[in-house]
Amino acid sequence: MLSKEPSPLKTETTVAVVRPEENILYRDGSRIPPHYWEELAALDPEDVCKRGGVTHDGEKGYRVPFLSRIYWVEPLQKRIHREDLPEKNLSFQEYLVLLVYLIQSQDLPFQGRSITEREIPGGDLFFRGPHALFREPLEGRFGRDPEGFLQAGLNLGGSPTGKGDASFKLLVLPRIPVEYILYREDEEFPAQIVIHFDGGIHRHLPLDVIWSLVNLTGWRILGADPQKP
Repeated sequence: MLSKEPSPLKTETTVAVVRPEENILYRDGSRIPPHYWEELAALDPEDVCKRGGVTHDGEKGYRVPFLSRIYWVEPLQKRIHREDLPEKNLSFQEYLVLLVYLIQSQDLPFQGRSITEREIPGGDLFFRGPHALFREPLEGRFGRDPEGFLQAGLNLGGSPTGKGDASFKLLVLPRIPVEYILYREDEEFPAQIVIHFDGGIHRHLPLDVIWSLVNLTGWRILGADPQKP
């Protein structure tokens, strides 16, 4: 087994991680603050498409690839729906990630430099305690099953990256690649998930939205629906 990367999260005092999907107020995307819709509606669709790598249909809104699914963001109706399940109610976090991405993403190439959450500007303080990234459910599910972990990533359109005991990179949004690396559990060490981002992720999303994006990605890797209690 390859040696594990040190994780400062493992040495901190345990603090309950916030899970928005467990709060009924955050299961419903309709509760998103209206200013996000107002900001998006004020933008030039051509500019939004160029910055975010998405497309726009005058009647249907913005077509956004997100975690191997197609979402339609409709500013006029103040609604987001999945192309495959248009009647499904989406979560607050799905609304937040998609709206902020369309509002803030930049037309910039990938930096090609991988960083952890602690290396994102401000991330060393933010991604602690209640805002620790979504790792433990993945470590519990796949800690002894690297093959299953890799297959879960491939099922989401990921590409193997040959690191740790299993790893893959997902293009979560057109400007947002995320890499997951699993070091499997053994007799000496517990399982460990390392998450890498492109060095320019902070130019597209603020810290709280990166946190929500990783929550949603983690649930998709697990193959679960976070909205179900």
